[in-house]
Order: sequence, then C-alpha cells, then structure tokens
Amino acid sequence: MKALVTGYKGFIGSHVYSHLVGLGFDVTGIDFPIDIGNFAEYSDLYNPKFDVVIHLAAFAALRDSIENPNKFWENNVEKSQPIFDYCRENNVRLLYASSAGAHGWWQNPYAITKKVNEVQAPPNSVGMRFFNVWAEEGSRNDMLYRMLQEGTAKYLTRHRRDWIHVDDVVSAIGHLIPSTHTGYIDIGTGEETSVLELAEAMGMGHLPIKEDTPGEPDSLCADTRELRNLGWFPTINIMDHLQTNESSKLAASFQEGTETPPQTTSLTTGKKKKKPLKKVSTKPFSTKGFRLLWPYRNREQWQYNTKSNHNLLNYLQQKI
Repeated sequence: MKALVTGYKGFIGSHVYSHLVGLGFDVTGIDFPIDIGNFAEYSDLYNPKFDVVIHLAAFAALRDSIENPNKFWENNVEKSQPIFDYCRENNVRLLYASSAGAHGWWQNPYAITKKVNEVQAPPNSVGMRFFNVWAEEGSRNDMLYRMLQEGTAKYLTRHRRDWIHVDDVVSAIGHLIPSTHTGYIDIGTGEETSVLELAEAMGMGHLPIKEDTPGEPDSLCADTRELRNLGWFPTINIMDHLQTNESSKLAASFQEGTETPPQTTSLTTGKKKKKPLKKVSTKPFSTKGFRLLWPYRNREQWQYNTKSNHNLLNYLQQKI
C-alpha cells in the first residue's frame, strides 16, 4: 500500500511513519511548510496515486494561536486545502489531524482552524480528534507532560484532560486506515486525569495554580465508542505508567540501600464522559469566502472579537 505522511518528522508523524514502514507500506514523507504549501504544484508526480494520505502537519499550540491567530489560519487551513483537494479529486483515503478542541471549536483560534478542516475535508476522510498525546521521549517542548518531566512548567491549572500515549495513537490510526469510517472520531482513552493529579505524581505539585486560562476548556474526555467498535483499545494508562516507573526506580534504590519504602498513595482517574456522535458535512469546501470572515490578526483583535464578532462563528454553524 502506498501512503503519504505529512509532518513525518514531527512528534506523532515520526511514529506513524516508522510504524507504516515496519508494516511494509511504501511511504512518502513530506514535512517542510514550503512542500506542504506547494503540494498542488507537484502532486501530479505521484503516479500511481496514494492509497492513503495521513495529514499530520499543523500548528498545534493553543496558547500560541491566541498570540498569532493568522499564522494558524494560513498553516492549518490554507496549506491543507491542496491536500484535501488532491484526496477529493482522486478519491484517496484521508486521515488528518483534528483536535479534541474541535468539541468547543469557538473558544480559540486553533480550535476554529481544526473545525474548519472538518468542514473542508473530502468525503472519504476522517478527522482524528487527538486528545492530550504524550510519551517519555520525542514530544514537543511546549507539551505539558514534557514540561513537567523536565521541570520547565511555570504553573498548573485545574483542567482535566484525557492523556493518550503516542503508541496508542499510532495503533488507532492503523485501525482507521482500512476502515470505512468517515467524518471525525475521538482519539483518546475515554478517561480523564486532572493536571493537578499528574503534576503531583511527577513531583511538580508544588507549582502555583493559574485560575484564569482564556480559551482553554476546563475538561476534555474522549468518547471512544466508535474506535472500540473498530477493535481498538488503549493499552497505556498515564497514571499506571508513572506509578510503575516510580516503583521501578524505588526498587532499584532499595537494592542499592539508598532509600526506605515510602507510603503509597492511591491515584485515580476521572469518570468517562459520553458525548453525542455527530457527522459533519462532506460537501466540497472553499476557503476563499471563509478567509474574508477571519477577523483575527493578533491577540488584541482575538480578545475583542471573541466578545463582539460572530460572523465567522455563524458561518461555521451554517456549514456544520
């Protein structure tokens, strides 16, 4: 099977690329923004056409999107359009990175670009709504797990999140490639853990708590029913992983005679949240008219328009 992976040098993309190569796929990877932005100019070179395109190249930092909203529109929406058009015109299976933030897509510029992707996507496609993806190594330096791991986090929040290991994400993508599922799908574990619980388990519970976090939802938890119907199940629980790692470190310390057994603490995860399943429109979509409604060019305009400008949101509501 012939596959294209965009963003193949990124955190998730590099794992997906390696996995598909290991399975014997004929994989092409593109990563640089200029290649993705100019995709339409050389897509004719791909003959025979790809059997599947996995589009993972995108900006994904929510807080950065509030500071630089226009950058996110140009990269996540406009540069995705040629790839979506190629898949539509050639009836190529497309799996693309959406986000858990699309559940509350009106809350920040990043989430809006992901919802626009879901509207502009071709019929034979799946928007993969990634929740909080983590790994011990290789993640972006702005991801919370890595910041807690490296001690660079400045504060904590009271947010609750669904933490899914990158290996489980790769497994989910492997189940989606041959499936007939279209629209969008949550990719998470179906369990949520608070940032405070996670920080405490990683020895960072002393950090101050920030109460005001504009654009960030309080709670996000995946509805995994559709993925489980495809035969997929998560295999790595973040709190179990941390507890196991800590136990291994302590066992090694005990053997060396440098530590005494500590008191154990019960760590629990939150309850699964159920969300209604919903399909998105698969009609062809153009960004030209949409761009005229994108009023956000900087942080000040975003803060203003979240309160007073509803043109873009109303347009999206009509498309969904």
